[in-house]
Amino acid sequence: MMTDNFSFCYQNVVRKCNNFFMKGSSWEECLGLYVEKVQVGVVRKDIVEKLVQFPDIFEVVKADSEGNEKPPGVYLSQYLLLPEDRTKALDHVMRVLRQQDELVALRGWRDEMYNVMRTFSGRPYFQVERAASSLIGVMTYGVHINGYTYSPDGKLMMWIGHRSKSKPTYPDMYDNMSAGGLTAGLSVMECALKECSEEAAVPDEHLKHLKQVGLVSCCYENEKGVFPENLFVFDLELPADFKPVNRDGEMDTFYLLPLDKVKELIIGDGFKPNCALVILDFFIRHGIITADSEPNYCLLVEQLHVPLQTIFSKFDKHQFCIPT
Repeated sequence: MMTDNFSFCYQNVVRKCNNFFMKGSSWEECLGLYVEKVQVGVVRKDIVEKLVQFPDIFEVVKADSEGNEKPPGVYLSQYLLLPEDRTKALDHVMRVLRQQDELVALRGWRDEMYNVMRTFSGRPYFQVERAASSLIGVMTYGVHINGYTYSPDGKLMMWIGHRSKSKPTYPDMYDNMSAGGLTAGLSVMECALKECSEEAAVPDEHLKHLKQVGLVSCCYENEKGVFPENLFVFDLELPADFKPVNRDGEMDTFYLLPLDKVKELIIGDGFKPNCALVILDFFIRHGIITADSEPNYCLLVEQLHVPLQTIFSKFDKHQFCIPT
């Protein structure tokens, strides 16, 4: 495959993970989700129509609403004063909607809670079931670990996981060596260590080499909702004789692959999209993709770092877009 073909395919990867900001998305019809006059999420029109069933919990102000001084948006009730009250109310809403069985996202219920914050260092306004987070478009956080080593002849090789067919999300697809959502109550490093242990059985002696190396951010939508994602990225150099072993049933197997093969996989339909972004970031940081070899280098780097922490500050539908 020619370099320019790879370049075109790389752009497809990043566009797929940022399609919420592209032409034809639901961006123009969405309403912001507000708590204490602070926007914490983005709600699509189809989900808004579900939330109006719960007037004691949500106040929906549309553009054509009369006699309301608030700007258009979905407002969590002002009578829910404490984070635990909001969490309980949201849990009730999502369990009722789950019983109605009309929303694909809730069929993947995880019994795992995410903190909902305006920024990563901010205070949690409430917690929400992981499977429901995309319905209200709240920012989520995860950890992704690039496991790599060197062959006897010095070639850089990456460990690629293959997800179980029984996974509730993206089953039977290729993945990073280890990855997972940042569950409420865990620090970023605690979560990374946990995922390395559970998904790849990395022993403690190797985990001391685990390095946090940056962040990849994106925002996409699909039939499950809107996904503003912040992915904390880690690199882990492993000895040549190490082989990952899955402990939690989430991975079927692992492959140690040369980078040319990894390139082919991440541009295909069989790779989990946001994990492909993490590998593109790895290629850039390790000099595999450079400004001289990649004609769209600046655009590619930019699209790996969508400014989610500032984009929600004002829900201005014209302040950000992805070039087509």
